Amino acid sequence: MRREPSPMSVALSAAAIVLVLALTSCGGGTDGAHPVACMNAKIMAKEATNYSFSSTLTFPPIKVKPNSELTFDWSAVTKDFIGHALDNKKDLNLILTMLWELPLPQLQTKLNADALMMSDLAILPLSVITDGMMTSAPLFSFQLNGNPVTQAQLLPYFDPAMYPPANHIYTVMAATGMQLGQGTRMIQSYELDPASTNTMVKLTNDSTQLTYTANLHNLTPIGVTAKSAAITLDWGKMMTNALGNTFIATNITNAMVGHYTQTPAELEAKFLDLELIATDLYRAETPFGTVLDFSMLKNKDGKAFTGIDSDGTWVVALQCGSCRNPAPWYLTILKPC
Repeated sequence: MRREPSPMSVALSAAAIVLVLALTSCGGGTDGAHPVACMNAKIMAKEATNYSFSSTLTFPPIKVKPNSELTFDWSAVTKDFIGHALDNKKDLNLILTMLWELPLPQLQTKLNADALMMSDLAILPLSVITDGMMTSAPLFSFQLNGNPVTQAQLLPYFDPAMYPPANHIYTVMAATGMQLGQGTRMIQSYELDPASTNTMVKLTNDSTQLTYTANLHNLTPIGVTAKSAAITLDWGKMMTNALGNTFIATNITNAMVGHYTQTPAELEAKFLDLELIATDLYRAETPFGTVLDFSMLKNKDGKAFTGIDSDGTWVVALQCGSCRNPAPWYLTILKPC
């Protein structure tokens, strides 16, 4: 799962007048009440053209017996916390359990904001690599950095005298892929309770709850040359991402351009399904630099991007592949200009 928005108000000023003149001079139009910023072949990402996103992530805890071997079971997980279907044998490849030196509310807030640090952990994550068949695993089968851990080494980390429940919380995370901290599909928290006899930590489709708001109606759409792939997008001057956090330009790892039959308002309601409902979806990796060359975009069949038209809704999005919050850092609407 790794790194996580703000409506804008426009004041009449000299800067606004300059913007209107600039739009007029480059053939700009309007999108309802919002001007279209015509940039043609060279797009410069700006906060005014970005959508905004806010979310709340919660994962209520299960109480477990301290100083004992626990069993982690993910057999009931058939969809991830975004609501997308998964195969709990094939798609859940890495199971991690972590002890955090944080109370649960603070952990939820920091995870949602992609603000967690290694210093928030009391111990490095314990992990189990599934074999495509496993849907449960006992605590004593978990490893540390790929090395076996003995019962004597593990149990002290499950002692409430050493790690008081008031300011410590445990999580088990089920992920797709083998990259630590990425691809998280479901999270279940658990806490030590001396009064509990429970030794089962069971993940379900409801282990993690996500609520969100995506705002595409307050952004300024960008006008680009129609039916052309000779377009670039530069995000090097962005200061704030859609989640309201610092925009670290080098954290953008991939980009996508999608075409939709839905209106922007309808896309807001289905925002977490953008990659599923697109009629056309083109992707490109952006591991270096701060510029996307649209001619590098390809769909899943290897077909190259050929440009946008006036049919439906076109969006371009920049994603942080190492971030825990899956929301794009930048997303705007493209219109032919």
